[in-house]
Amino acid sequence: MRRLVFVLVLSLGAIAPVAAEPPDSHEILDQRPSGFWTSNRPAVGGAYRYRLLVLGVGVAALTGLLMWRLLRKTDAQRTR
Repeated sequence: MRRLVFVLVLSLGAIAPVAAEPPDSHEILDQRPSGFWTSNRPAVGGAYRYRLLVLGVGVAALTGLLMWRLLRKTDAQRTR
């Protein structure tokens, strides 16, 4: 019985994205400037693209640095 319910839930979960329909229209935001969160108009010349890229690289570098220090500290404690 549990397997039947599990298979039923999985099949309904697989069918749901296929059955979903996209919205017919989108709200056009003409009064706002273009930007990532402020409008659905694209930024002119990709103005936000490189700022977001630098932000993502910075977050990844900070995360990598913190993990490197944590692993080094853990290894030092283990070798004592």
